[in-house]
Amino acid sequence: MMRRVFPIPRRLDLIVLGCGISLAVLGILFVSSTTEGGRFSGLATRQTIWVLVGLGAMFAAVLFDYRVLLKFSFVIYCVTLIPLVYLLFFGQRIANVKSWIRVGSFQFQPAELTKVATALLLAYLFESSDETRMKLATVAKVGTIVMIPFLLVFLQPDAGLAATFLPLLGMALFFGGLPARAWIALVLAIALLAGIGWFVLADYQKARIGTFLNPEADVLGSGYQVRQSKIAVGSGGFAGKGFRSGTQSQLRFLPVQHTDFILAVIAEEWGFLGVCLVLALFAGLLLRAMSLARVARDRGGVFLILAICSMLFFSVVVNASMMIGLLPTTGIPLPLVSYGGSSVATSFLGIGLILAVEYRRFANA
Repeated sequence: MMRRVFPIPRRLDLIVLGCGISLAVLGILFVSSTTEGGRFSGLATRQTIWVLVGLGAMFAAVLFDYRVLLKFSFVIYCVTLIPLVYLLFFGQRIANVKSWIRVGSFQFQPAELTKVATALLLAYLFESSDETRMKLATVAKVGTIVMIPFLLVFLQPDAGLAATFLPLLGMALFFGGLPARAWIALVLAIALLAGIGWFVLADYQKARIGTFLNPEADVLGSGYQVRQSKIAVGSGGFAGKGFRSGTQSQLRFLPVQHTDFILAVIAEEWGFLGVCLVLALFAGLLLRAMSLARVARDRGGVFLILAICSMLFFSVVVNASMMIGLLPTTGIPLPLVSYGGSSVATSFLGIGLILAVEYRRFANA
Protein backbone atom coordinates (compact mmCIF):
# COMPACT_ATOMS: atom_id res chain seq x y z
CA MET A 1 0.00 0.00 0.00
CA MET A 2 1.37 3.40 -0.94
CA ARG A 3 1.92 5.83 1.90
CA ARG A 4 0.43 9.28 1.65
CA VAL A 5 3.08 11.91 1.05
CA PHE A 6 1.15 14.61 2.90
CA PRO A 7 -0.63 13.83 6.19
CA ILE A 8 -3.18 16.58 5.46
CA PRO A 9 -4.25 17.34 1.88
CA ARG A 10 -3.19 20.69 0.54
CA ARG A 11 -6.00 22.89 -0.67
CA LEU A 12 -6.86 26.48 -1.44
CA ASP A 13 -8.87 28.45 1.07
CA LEU A 14 -12.27 28.70 -0.59
CA ILE A 15 -13.45 31.73 1.40
CA VAL A 16 -10.54 33.94 0.32
CA LEU A 17 -10.66 32.56 -3.23
CA GLY A 18 -14.44 32.85 -3.51
CA CYS A 19 -14.60 36.41 -2.19
CA GLY A 20 -11.82 37.54 -4.52
CA ILE A 21 -13.37 36.01 -7.63
CA SER A 22 -16.85 37.28 -6.71
CA LEU A 23 -15.56 40.84 -6.39
CA ALA A 24 -13.82 40.56 -9.76
CA VAL A 25 -17.02 39.29 -11.41
CA LEU A 26 -18.97 42.21 -9.94
CA GLY A 27 -16.28 44.52 -11.28
CA ILE A 28 -16.67 43.15 -14.80
CA LEU A 29 -20.46 43.53 -14.58
CA PHE A 30 -20.35 47.16 -13.52
CA VAL A 31 -17.50 48.12 -15.84
CA SER A 32 -19.78 46.75 -18.57
CA SER A 33 -22.72 48.73 -17.19
CA THR A 34 -20.81 52.01 -17.19
CA THR A 35 -18.95 51.72 -20.49
CA GLU A 36 -21.07 49.85 -23.06
CA GLY A 37 -22.40 52.08 -25.81
CA GLY A 38 -20.01 54.93 -25.03
CA ARG A 39 -16.48 55.91 -25.97
CA PHE A 40 -15.14 53.41 -23.44
CA SER A 41 -17.04 50.52 -24.98
CA GLY A 42 -15.03 47.31 -24.82
CA LEU A 43 -13.34 47.97 -21.49
CA ALA A 44 -15.34 45.14 -19.87
CA THR A 45 -13.61 42.72 -22.24
CA ARG A 46 -10.23 44.15 -21.28
CA GLN A 47 -11.15 43.89 -17.63
CA THR A 48 -12.04 40.23 -18.14
CA ILE A 49 -8.66 39.60 -19.74
CA TRP A 50 -6.88 41.27 -16.83
CA VAL A 51 -8.89 39.21 -14.36
CA LEU A 52 -7.73 36.07 -16.15
CA VAL A 53 -4.14 37.34 -16.06
CA GLY A 54 -4.57 38.04 -12.36
CA LEU A 55 -5.94 34.56 -11.73
CA GLY A 56 -2.93 33.13 -13.54
CA ALA A 57 -0.61 35.18 -11.34
CA MET A 58 -2.55 34.08 -8.26
CA PHE A 59 -2.21 30.37 -9.01
CA ALA A 60 1.45 30.83 -9.93
CA ALA A 61 2.02 32.49 -6.53
CA VAL A 62 0.33 29.55 -4.80
CA LEU A 63 2.41 26.95 -6.61
CA PHE A 64 5.67 28.85 -6.13
CA ASP A 65 7.00 28.58 -2.57
CA TYR A 66 6.59 32.00 -0.93
CA ARG A 67 9.58 31.24 1.29
CA VAL A 68 11.80 31.31 -1.79
CA LEU A 69 10.27 34.66 -2.76
CA LEU A 70 11.10 35.99 0.70
CA LYS A 71 14.75 34.96 0.31
CA PHE A 72 15.00 36.86 -2.97
CA SER A 73 12.74 39.72 -1.86
CA PHE A 74 15.51 42.33 -1.85
CA VAL A 75 16.40 41.55 -5.46
CA ILE A 76 12.71 41.59 -6.45
CA TYR A 77 12.27 44.91 -4.62
CA CYS A 78 15.24 46.54 -6.37
CA VAL A 79 14.12 45.31 -9.78
CA THR A 80 10.63 46.81 -9.31
CA LEU A 81 12.15 50.17 -8.38
CA ILE A 82 13.88 50.48 -11.77
CA PRO A 83 10.67 51.30 -13.72
CA LEU A 84 9.74 53.95 -11.13
CA VAL A 85 13.07 55.70 -11.67
CA TYR A 86 12.64 55.36 -15.43
CA LEU A 87 9.22 57.02 -15.29
CA LEU A 88 10.58 60.09 -13.49
CA PHE A 89 12.91 60.87 -16.40
CA PHE A 90 11.30 59.31 -19.46
CA GLY A 91 7.67 58.61 -18.51
CA GLN A 92 4.81 59.84 -20.67
CA ARG A 93 2.42 62.12 -18.80
CA ILE A 94 -1.09 60.62 -18.74
CA ALA A 95 -3.86 62.29 -16.70
CA ASN A 96 -1.36 64.72 -15.14
CA VAL A 97 0.99 61.98 -13.86
CA LYS A 98 3.81 59.81 -15.17
CA SER A 99 2.63 56.56 -13.59
CA TRP A 100 2.17 54.31 -16.62
CA ILE A 101 4.55 52.53 -18.94
CA ARG A 102 2.86 52.32 -22.34
CA VAL A 103 3.73 49.94 -25.15
CA GLY A 104 1.27 50.38 -28.01
CA SER A 105 -2.24 50.00 -26.57
CA PHE A 106 -0.87 48.22 -23.51
CA GLN A 107 -0.13 50.21 -20.37
CA PHE A 108 0.85 49.16 -16.90
CA GLN A 109 1.44 50.88 -13.56
CA PRO A 110 4.71 49.41 -12.22
CA ALA A 111 4.08 50.91 -8.76
CA GLU A 112 1.34 48.32 -8.21
CA LEU A 113 3.89 45.54 -8.52
CA THR A 114 6.32 47.48 -6.32
CA LYS A 115 3.75 47.40 -3.51
CA VAL A 116 3.77 43.59 -3.55
CA ALA A 117 7.58 43.58 -3.66
CA THR A 118 7.68 45.95 -0.68
CA ALA A 119 5.35 43.66 1.25
CA LEU A 120 7.65 40.71 0.52
CA LEU A 121 10.75 42.57 1.70
CA LEU A 122 9.07 43.72 4.92
CA ALA A 123 7.93 40.16 5.61
CA TYR A 124 11.49 38.93 5.07
CA LEU A 125 12.82 41.62 7.43
CA PHE A 126 10.58 40.42 10.25
CA GLU A 127 10.94 36.72 9.48
CA SER A 128 14.26 36.39 11.31
CA SER A 129 13.55 39.07 13.91
CA ASP A 130 12.53 38.09 17.42
CA GLU A 131 12.32 41.62 18.86
CA THR A 132 9.38 42.24 21.17
CA ARG A 133 9.96 45.99 20.79
CA MET A 134 11.43 47.50 17.66
CA LYS A 135 14.94 48.87 17.81
CA LEU A 136 15.90 52.11 16.14
CA ALA A 137 17.84 50.25 13.45
CA THR A 138 14.77 48.18 12.54
CA VAL A 139 12.60 51.31 12.41
CA ALA A 140 15.13 52.91 10.07
CA LYS A 141 15.13 49.86 7.80
CA VAL A 142 11.33 49.74 7.65
CA GLY A 143 11.13 53.45 6.94
CA THR A 144 13.71 53.24 4.17
CA ILE A 145 12.04 50.23 2.51
CA VAL A 146 8.67 51.98 2.35
CA MET A 147 9.70 55.59 1.76
CA ILE A 148 11.90 54.97 -1.29
CA PRO A 149 9.01 53.78 -3.51
CA PHE A 150 6.67 56.24 -1.79
CA LEU A 151 8.85 59.19 -2.81
CA LEU A 152 9.44 57.87 -6.33
CA VAL A 153 5.68 57.61 -6.90
CA PHE A 154 4.92 60.90 -5.12
CA LEU A 155 7.29 62.69 -7.49
CA GLN A 156 5.49 61.36 -10.58
CA PRO A 157 3.39 63.16 -9.10
CA ASP A 158 0.77 60.62 -7.98
CA ALA A 159 -0.03 61.35 -4.35
CA GLY A 160 -2.94 58.91 -4.25
CA LEU A 161 -0.94 55.93 -5.49
CA ALA A 162 1.97 56.94 -3.24
CA ALA A 163 -0.36 56.93 -0.23
CA THR A 164 -1.12 53.23 -0.79
CA PHE A 165 2.42 52.44 0.41
CA LEU A 166 1.77 54.02 3.81
CA PRO A 167 -0.37 51.18 5.24
CA LEU A 168 2.69 48.96 4.82
CA LEU A 169 4.63 51.32 7.06
CA GLY A 170 1.83 51.46 9.63
CA MET A 171 1.42 47.68 9.64
CA ALA A 172 5.14 47.04 10.09
CA LEU A 173 5.49 49.53 12.93
CA PHE A 174 2.31 48.43 14.73
CA PHE A 175 2.78 44.67 14.57
CA GLY A 176 6.54 45.00 14.83
CA GLY A 177 6.19 46.49 18.31
CA LEU A 178 6.98 50.21 17.97
CA PRO A 179 7.04 51.82 21.48
CA ALA A 180 4.37 54.39 22.38
CA ARG A 181 6.83 57.29 22.62
CA ALA A 182 8.06 56.52 19.13
CA TRP A 183 4.47 56.67 17.85
CA ILE A 184 4.14 60.21 19.22
CA ALA A 185 7.35 61.26 17.48
CA LEU A 186 6.16 59.60 14.27
CA VAL A 187 2.82 61.44 14.29
CA LEU A 188 4.61 64.77 14.77
CA ALA A 189 7.01 63.95 11.95
CA ILE A 190 4.13 63.04 9.61
CA ALA A 191 2.35 66.30 10.45
CA LEU A 192 5.52 68.24 9.65
CA LEU A 193 6.09 66.40 6.39
CA ALA A 194 2.44 66.90 5.41
CA GLY A 195 2.88 70.64 5.84
CA ILE A 196 6.02 70.64 3.73
CA GLY A 197 4.38 68.35 1.17
CA TRP A 198 1.66 70.92 0.49
CA PHE A 199 4.19 73.09 -1.33
CA VAL A 200 5.14 70.32 -3.76
CA LEU A 201 1.60 69.24 -4.62
CA ALA A 202 0.34 69.91 -8.13
CA ASP A 203 -2.42 72.50 -8.55
CA TYR A 204 -5.09 69.87 -9.28
CA GLN A 205 -4.12 68.00 -6.09
CA LYS A 206 -4.46 71.19 -4.03
CA ALA A 207 -7.85 71.77 -5.67
CA ARG A 208 -9.03 68.32 -4.57
CA ILE A 209 -8.08 69.03 -0.96
CA GLY A 210 -9.73 72.45 -1.15
CA THR A 211 -12.90 70.85 -2.47
CA PHE A 212 -12.85 68.34 0.38
CA LEU A 213 -12.61 71.14 2.96
CA ASN A 214 -15.27 73.26 1.21
CA PRO A 215 -17.39 71.03 -1.09
CA GLU A 216 -19.61 73.87 -2.30
CA ALA A 217 -16.75 76.12 -3.38
CA ASP A 218 -16.59 74.76 -6.94
CA VAL A 219 -19.46 72.36 -7.59
CA LEU A 220 -19.08 72.63 -11.36
CA GLY A 221 -15.31 72.23 -11.31
CA SER A 222 -13.14 70.34 -8.82
CA GLY A 223 -16.16 69.47 -6.66
CA TYR A 224 -18.23 68.04 -9.52
CA GLN A 225 -17.14 64.41 -9.13
CA VAL A 226 -17.98 64.15 -5.45
CA ARG A 227 -21.28 66.01 -5.90
CA GLN A 228 -22.43 63.66 -8.65
CA SER A 229 -21.22 60.67 -6.64
CA LYS A 230 -23.36 61.72 -3.69
CA ILE A 231 -26.35 62.14 -6.00
CA ALA A 232 -25.82 58.65 -7.39
CA VAL A 233 -25.51 57.11 -3.93
CA GLY A 234 -28.58 58.91 -2.60
CA SER A 235 -30.76 58.15 -5.59
CA GLY A 236 -30.08 54.40 -5.34
CA GLY A 237 -32.07 54.06 -2.14
CA PHE A 238 -32.35 50.66 -0.48
CA ALA A 239 -32.50 48.31 -3.48
CA GLY A 240 -31.30 50.54 -6.35
CA LYS A 241 -32.75 51.48 -9.70
CA GLY A 242 -31.75 48.24 -11.38
CA PHE A 243 -28.76 47.05 -13.36
CA ARG A 244 -27.93 49.50 -16.18
CA SER A 245 -30.83 51.72 -15.08
CA GLY A 246 -28.93 54.38 -13.15
CA THR A 247 -29.30 57.89 -14.56
CA GLN A 248 -25.96 59.17 -13.22
CA SER A 249 -24.06 56.26 -14.73
CA GLN A 250 -25.98 55.63 -17.95
CA LEU A 251 -26.24 59.33 -18.87
CA ARG A 252 -22.54 59.82 -18.01
CA PHE A 253 -23.13 62.52 -15.39
CA LEU A 254 -20.68 60.78 -13.05
CA PRO A 255 -17.04 61.14 -14.22
CA VAL A 256 -14.53 58.24 -14.09
CA GLN A 257 -17.42 56.03 -13.04
CA HIS A 258 -15.77 52.80 -14.18
CA THR A 259 -12.62 53.47 -12.14
CA ASP A 260 -12.54 55.63 -9.00
CA PHE A 261 -16.32 55.94 -8.51
CA ILE A 262 -17.54 52.49 -9.46
CA LEU A 263 -18.90 51.96 -5.94
CA ALA A 264 -21.20 54.95 -6.48
CA VAL A 265 -22.53 53.21 -9.61
CA ILE A 266 -23.18 50.06 -7.58
CA ALA A 267 -24.98 52.18 -4.98
CA GLU A 268 -27.20 53.75 -7.64
CA GLU A 269 -28.04 50.58 -9.55
CA TRP A 270 -28.15 48.04 -6.68
CA GLY A 271 -28.71 50.42 -3.80
CA PHE A 272 -27.72 49.97 -0.17
CA LEU A 273 -27.98 46.20 -0.58
CA GLY A 274 -25.43 46.23 -3.41
CA VAL A 275 -22.93 48.26 -1.40
CA CYS A 276 -23.44 45.93 1.58
CA LEU A 277 -22.75 42.95 -0.69
CA VAL A 278 -19.46 44.44 -1.93
CA LEU A 279 -18.31 45.44 1.54
CA ALA A 280 -19.34 42.04 2.96
CA LEU A 281 -17.19 40.30 0.34
CA PHE A 282 -14.22 42.47 1.26
CA ALA A 283 -14.86 41.86 4.95
CA GLY A 284 -15.05 38.11 4.37
CA LEU A 285 -11.80 38.12 2.40
CA LEU A 286 -9.88 40.23 4.92
CA LEU A 287 -11.21 38.58 8.08
CA ARG A 288 -10.51 35.13 6.71
CA ALA A 289 -7.02 36.21 5.64
CA MET A 290 -6.35 37.55 9.14
CA SER A 291 -7.44 34.23 10.62
CA LEU A 292 -4.98 32.49 8.28
CA ALA A 293 -2.24 34.80 9.54
CA ARG A 294 -2.88 33.56 13.08
CA VAL A 295 -2.05 29.98 12.11
CA ALA A 296 0.74 30.68 9.59
CA ARG A 297 3.74 28.39 9.94
CA ASP A 298 6.34 31.17 10.20
CA ARG A 299 6.74 34.81 11.10
CA GLY A 300 7.45 35.75 7.50
CA GLY A 301 4.11 34.29 6.40
CA VAL A 302 2.30 36.19 9.14
CA PHE A 303 3.76 39.54 8.12
CA LEU A 304 3.21 38.83 4.44
CA ILE A 305 -0.52 38.30 4.99
CA LEU A 306 -0.74 41.33 7.28
CA ALA A 307 1.01 43.51 4.70
CA ILE A 308 -1.30 42.52 1.87
CA CYS A 309 -4.40 42.88 4.05
CA SER A 310 -3.30 46.36 5.15
CA MET A 311 -3.03 47.51 1.52
CA LEU A 312 -6.41 46.07 0.54
CA PHE A 313 -8.14 47.46 3.64
CA PHE A 314 -6.65 50.92 3.12
CA SER A 315 -7.75 51.08 -0.52
CA VAL A 316 -11.30 49.94 0.28
CA VAL A 317 -11.74 52.43 3.13
CA VAL A 318 -10.28 55.36 1.18
CA ASN A 319 -12.27 54.60 -1.97
CA ALA A 320 -15.56 54.20 -0.10
CA SER A 321 -14.92 57.36 1.93
CA MET A 322 -14.02 59.29 -1.21
CA MET A 323 -17.33 58.26 -2.78
CA ILE A 324 -19.36 60.09 -0.12
CA GLY A 325 -16.98 62.99 0.46
CA LEU A 326 -15.43 61.86 3.74
CA LEU A 327 -11.96 61.98 2.18
CA PRO A 328 -10.51 63.98 -0.74
CA THR A 329 -10.58 62.45 -4.21
CA THR A 330 -7.28 60.60 -4.48
CA GLY A 331 -7.58 58.35 -7.51
CA ILE A 332 -7.31 55.18 -5.43
CA PRO A 333 -9.40 52.44 -7.12
CA LEU A 334 -11.61 49.89 -5.41
CA PRO A 335 -9.48 46.70 -5.48
CA LEU A 336 -10.67 43.97 -7.87
CA VAL A 337 -13.79 45.98 -8.78
CA SER A 338 -12.63 49.22 -10.41
CA TYR A 339 -11.41 49.09 -13.98
CA GLY A 340 -7.63 48.88 -14.14
CA GLY A 341 -5.47 46.01 -15.26
CA SER A 342 -2.48 46.76 -13.04
CA SER A 343 -4.59 47.01 -9.90
CA VAL A 344 -6.65 43.89 -10.65
CA ALA A 345 -3.67 41.72 -11.59
CA THR A 346 -1.55 42.70 -8.58
CA SER A 347 -4.53 42.39 -6.21
CA PHE A 348 -4.94 38.79 -7.34
CA LEU A 349 -1.19 38.29 -6.98
CA GLY A 350 -1.49 39.48 -3.38
CA ILE A 351 -4.39 37.11 -2.78
CA GLY A 352 -2.27 34.33 -4.27
CA LEU A 353 0.45 35.03 -1.69
CA ILE A 354 -2.13 34.86 1.10
CA LEU A 355 -3.31 31.51 -0.23
CA ALA A 356 0.30 30.35 -0.59
CA VAL A 357 0.98 30.89 3.12
CA GLU A 358 -2.00 28.68 4.00
CA TYR A 359 -1.21 26.21 1.21
CA ARG A 360 2.23 25.51 2.66
CA ARG A 361 1.28 25.76 6.31
CA PHE A 362 2.15 22.16 7.17
CA ALA A 363 5.72 21.07 7.64
CA ASN A 364 5.80 18.74 4.63
CA ALA A 365 3.94 21.13 2.31
